[in-house]
Amino acid sequence: MAAILEVTSSPVHSAGNSTSLSDNTSTTTLPEDVVLASQEIQAKYERPNINLGLLAGGTENWEDVSATDVDRYGFIIKRSPPPLGLRQPSTDGSSLLHLHFLLRPRNMKVRAPAIIHYSPQLEPRHESMREIKWREMAVRRINEKTGVVTYHFEKTLKLVERTFKGIPDAWRASAWRSFLTSSATKRKNYVPDRDLEALYPKYVAEPSPHDTQIDLDVPRTISSHVMFSARYRGGQRLLFRVLHAFSLHMSDMGYVQGMAPLVANLLCYYDEITCFIMLIRIFTTRHLKELYAHGFIGLMDAFEDLRVALHRRKIGQTLEALKIEPTLYATKWYLTLFSYSVPFSTQLRIWDVFFLLGDDGLGVIHAAALTLLDSMRSTLVTADFETAMQQLTRFVDVKNPDLFMEVLEYEYNHFRSRKMQRELSRKASRANTGLLSSSSSSRRNEKKT
Repeated sequence: MAAILEVTSSPVHSAGNSTSLSDNTSTTTLPEDVVLASQEIQAKYERPNINLGLLAGGTENWEDVSATDVDRYGFIIKRSPPPLGLRQPSTDGSSLLHLHFLLRPRNMKVRAPAIIHYSPQLEPRHESMREIKWREMAVRRINEKTGVVTYHFEKTLKLVERTFKGIPDAWRASAWRSFLTSSATKRKNYVPDRDLEALYPKYVAEPSPHDTQIDLDVPRTISSHVMFSARYRGGQRLLFRVLHAFSLHMSDMGYVQGMAPLVANLLCYYDEITCFIMLIRIFTTRHLKELYAHGFIGLMDAFEDLRVALHRRKIGQTLEALKIEPTLYATKWYLTLFSYSVPFSTQLRIWDVFFLLGDDGLGVIHAAALTLLDSMRSTLVTADFETAMQQLTRFVDVKNPDLFMEVLEYEYNHFRSRKMQRELSRKASRANTGLLSSSSSSRRNEKKT
């Protein structure tokens, strides 16, 4: 029988605050074989970088890759042979998303069917002009002790409107951090960044019972990105370290596979310690902790909300008739925040809005799911089970992210409106029940008198 080793996560306390930083900092015991396996795996990620004299995450894998072989986000472009002639636009819903309908509440359901084709007349937004507008909105802050510069964005109607239009990539890291930090500071269990920074190296030095599974998932996470294509080096090392530390910090939840793409996407914008902090902020302020909770009870509740939103729609009735539940197609959407489901540029647009507005629930994620389903409606309403499942689980190549976000904005507002109406109805029902109970009690008292 394997020996048992004690592993203690030492809680770090903020000044004047006795609340522990981790969700579960009690002493844990790990079998010796688990500890040894963890240490062996950790060494694999450290040894290549030490031997090569590399710092931080090491170098990215630029062997046989030139600057022209990657897109603006670092994804390696897969070259295909030039077409012999012009390709006709697809009409089976397998690619090229374009949603042709007016976003008016009265005729939304009539115009909702997606027309799948590409509109080349649509011009890309001038990002440099938007960068100037975001620079004007940003409030510059300097930490007097460390000299670190951060930017704050006040949540106004203008900020919401511009976020739906897309955050310029140059401002995305600052904006995301501002959105999540603003939400975190309003919560009772808020832990300052400096305390989480102090805790990170302590976690990295400890073994985690989840390291074996993390090590299996790391090479499978966006391996088409130049940052994550070298085994045990570069981004893979950073990805492992952040997931390792997070599994110890959120010890009641540990590690779940859907976390890996979230961290990989964040590492495209942040260093590893900031990425660790951002991941904690997402789980604690954007309701991901409920989605990932043991037994996925929160995820099932989210799917129930999605079912309610689809109930009166033709597409929802079709899916019900085919016995296709959200668990069969939407799990990946919700747990990875649409990583692997839409192009990276569209995924970033979804994250922009979710990080700004997601403190009050999963409305943005529901809206994104409904937008994807709207885009597939013309195919799904006449599909059989196999065709519908193929459509629902495949990658959707969104060619017009601006129009996609316009639909998402409509769906978000519509979803919130329905939710508020249901809450008002429940309150009214409870109030009426209370009045009836009070009236009945009064009558009984009168009879006794």
